[in-house]
Amino acid sequence: MLIGPMAVGKSAIGQQLAQQLGAPFVDTDAVIVENHGSIADIFAGRGERVFREIEARTVARVVEEAAGTGTVISLGGGSVLDSGTQQLLDRCTVVYLECDVDTVAARIARNSGRPLLAGDGIRRWKTLFATRKPVYERLADIVVDVRQGTVPELGRRLEAALGAFLAGTGDEGDGTAAAGKDARTAGAANPAADNTTNAGSAAGESTAATTAAGESTAAKQEVEK
Repeated sequence: MLIGPMAVGKSAIGQQLAQQLGAPFVDTDAVIVENHGSIADIFAGRGERVFREIEARTVARVVEEAAGTGTVISLGGGSVLDSGTQQLLDRCTVVYLECDVDTVAARIARNSGRPLLAGDGIRRWKTLFATRKPVYERLADIVVDVRQGTVPELGRRLEAALGAFLAGTGDEGDGTAAAGKDARTAGAANPAADNTTNAGSAAGESTAATTAAGESTAAKQEVEK
């Protein structure tokens, strides 16, 4: 399960990880768009509260459908604020993609389709991130610093960190984080991990899961809340 702020690259990195692992990939934002129309239109026509309700239901359905499949799932930036979603993530292996405003500034400038970043996008991003960062950190099993590196490099770094985490928790192959939220690793931020391309597969095909009980996810779109 990939979490992190808007524009951090969860979709691209999630797709890369899924490709490396030969795993399915789901982006909950993309699922929302497919079933309900554009996120910007939902915000404009029905408001953020309705969007969050749709988002929470979508996340729950995606996680349920992905159970046991080793799917890599990418969540929208604000989805973690929902208490029900937080309970779901307690059963998942959660990866927080850590960044700063300099990492996302260019992407924010290029993309005007994020409703919560209308106007002064950088200032609004900083405000939202300040609120959400403690939640990301609390929910995360693995923290990967994505400030530097290409998408393939970050994918390899994430695969290595995931393999190390699952091996450390005594996972037997279903993606379950046996040690729960008390076992976390910052080692994923070490660029040296880029050379450890096989570390993720050391945990077997189960490393295809970023979710406890194989309930991970995948992303195809970076439209975030």
